[in-house]
Amino acid sequence: MMRVYFNHYVTAVFPGRRAAAGASWQWPGDEWADDALQAATWRWITDHRPSPMNSVVELGAGAGKYTVPLLRHTTARVAAYDISDAFIDCLERRCIRFIEEERLVAHRIDWSDNEGLLRRQGRSRDVDMVLAIDVLMMMDFQSALVYLVSAAAMLRPGGRLLATFADGGSDSGLARMMRDLGRHSASDSAPCTRFHWVDRTLLERVLPRIGFAAPEIVHGPSEGLDIARLYVAAEVVNPALADEAAAKLAPSGGDSTNRMGSLA
Repeated sequence: MMRVYFNHYVTAVFPGRRAAAGASWQWPGDEWADDALQAATWRWITDHRPSPMNSVVELGAGAGKYTVPLLRHTTARVAAYDISDAFIDCLERRCIRFIEEERLVAHRIDWSDNEGLLRRQGRSRDVDMVLAIDVLMMMDFQSALVYLVSAAAMLRPGGRLLATFADGGSDSGLARMMRDLGRHSASDSAPCTRFHWVDRTLLERVLPRIGFAAPEIVHGPSEGLDIARLYVAAEVVNPALADEAAAKLAPSGGDSTNRMGSLA
């Protein structure tokens, strides 16, 4: 459902939104962060990226808002993943030169396939950085955990996860939650872009359980970073714990969610 939502946004909503705003956005998704925020986020990425950095996996790359500076300002090879065919098409058109140079490859990912990312990317532990900017906040934490475990299982020892989450522990996060009370139903079944809120305590407890060191966490708007977001950098230090967690990604016989079957 989210694939359909974002495909529709790219092809139908974005052109009208750009025209109504009289804006010069060339690519969908760029409108979700102004120039100052993009620059501040890129500085944070630069300050926390690992060395060496030859191989990067980017989750939720969209049309390449952060893929482009990553390719322009480093020599890394990037494997970019997104659920939207329309976003991937934009990314490939925007970054055709880097594709021709064999520095970028884009893949569509199935959000419902827990093992899909590791199956496609492999577990050779040759990835230096996993980048996930403004994507994990779009899913509940149980779903985001699948990608955190996958990142830990593919990163080399010393490799880093750089990601953002919706900051439920900040004044700005709480203000946004209150603002959105009338925008989202508690049982909203339609795809939407509401944030799924966490706080730093949850991340500080979970990440070491799946192979990362204690994370470095920055609350916005420090140094110009966006309010209502947590910027999280974490380094893999225990591959054995990561592999143990990754083994739990396989479908199991139990179902703790008590899914409701067809009503027909």
